[in-house]
Amino acid sequence: HNIHGMRNTRRKRPYQKRWVKFLPLTTVVLVCSLSLWHHSQLEALHSKTAATTIMPIKKTDVSAVDASKQRRRRGRRLDSFAGLNHTIAPVTVPLHASSGTHHVQMYIGSPPQRQTLIIDTGSRLMAFPCEPCRSCGSHASKKYFDPVLSTTDNMPTCGSCMLEGISKCSEFSTVGNVKGVKNKKCIISQKYTEGSSWTAYELEDLVWMGASDHKESIGMEYMKMAVPYVFGCQTSEKGLFRKQYADGILGLAIHESSLVQALYDARSINRLAFSLCLTRTGGSLSAGGIATEERHLEPIRFTPIARDHGWFALTVERVLLGSVCLAGCYSKDASPSSGVDYEDTVLEAFHGGKGTILDSGTTDTYLPQAIAERFQKVWSRLTVGLHYARRKYKYSYAEYEKLPSISFQFANNVTLTVDPESYMESVSTSTTLSRDPWEGTRELVNRIYIDEPTGAVLGANTMLGHDILFDIQGKQ
Repeated sequence: HNIHGMRNTRRKRPYQKRWVKFLPLTTVVLVCSLSLWHHSQLEALHSKTAATTIMPIKKTDVSAVDASKQRRRRGRRLDSFAGLNHTIAPVTVPLHASSGTHHVQMYIGSPPQRQTLIIDTGSRLMAFPCEPCRSCGSHASKKYFDPVLSTTDNMPTCGSCMLEGISKCSEFSTVGNVKGVKNKKCIISQKYTEGSSWTAYELEDLVWMGASDHKESIGMEYMKMAVPYVFGCQTSEKGLFRKQYADGILGLAIHESSLVQALYDARSINRLAFSLCLTRTGGSLSAGGIATEERHLEPIRFTPIARDHGWFALTVERVLLGSVCLAGCYSKDASPSSGVDYEDTVLEAFHGGKGTILDSGTTDTYLPQAIAERFQKVWSRLTVGLHYARRKYKYSYAEYEKLPSISFQFANNVTLTVDPESYMESVSTSTTLSRDPWEGTRELVNRIYIDEPTGAVLGANTMLGHDILFDIQGKQ
């Protein structure tokens, strides 16, 4: 993982339960019942199946739709949900945004403790600080998760570590226990190229996604998604992790140990899928599919995922700035006036290394440096002399109107178009970009970077204004 800047911008490199029917009891009784049930099921958690994914992209009327229901998609249908059993509807939870990063409220343990987590399609772990953590920062929830207060926690030890290939056995640890007690914990360590890192141990407890309102979140609508799940109980944070707003991170990448897989195995959701609807101020996450298509301006379109595991990598076939082709250009649509060569090899850079990935945990978008020269040349021509730059610049509305959209065309004729209101960011935290004209100038900064060594990262700003379905089961 790499973290760029102080905006929580991130770069990533690297149970089964029986359904229990509850009577309409009080909230307190419900929590107790679920806790007792959890104890009886704790040993039968880990049914794992490999999965791949593919994604759709749909268009929504951003100006007229509630923030939790906006998004976009284009392309030819590959697979539909027509033959599915819809007896279990997708469950939708609200998201909120801070500094360009989107967060979900996660409830853990019995009684539940809330943690604010970054939603991250570019990693697979869930982790946040736990008591006691003397080297962790102050975050959104103000309090660390305290395993001592939960009656449903379970700590895997050496020989029974659950995050295979990630955890390693610690023969002697004082983390989270009485000092000097030999406990053989399953330790997780994550390091990032800019110097940040964190260390955690495996802990298993009852978890579910909810809303900011605690009382609402322990209602049946949300608690029906409660599943036993293994996460990283952080005992130290270094670098930007100590300074970030979020308590921790919720990894949603393709993996048999993901929370979405756990929800599917527990039959809490009907389909191994989730969707993200991101806006500047928040949005929504729907587990099990898409909550509603009523406000979509176009039908869902699907494109295959290029990897069977890990990142949500897409096959890029063409890239356009405005109407000008930058990559994937052919002689039939290239011309001396287009600013591109007849023989186009830039597209190969989008397929190198990790490929082109959709990563909600990365705030901004990073294109391969191989496209830089063409990008800058075409940008200057389309904007009539405005030079492409990542620094702050004061734009008049007339200048802002000249900024081009960026379009990514994926396999199966699926096109994702990113407008200036998504990739440009207002320097003033009190100002949100819109198409409404303004007087004078506004200080904006471009959040499209053209310096990625190989491959591309389409971050959260690329996803704004779209409803993106990550259909792992349908491999699309």
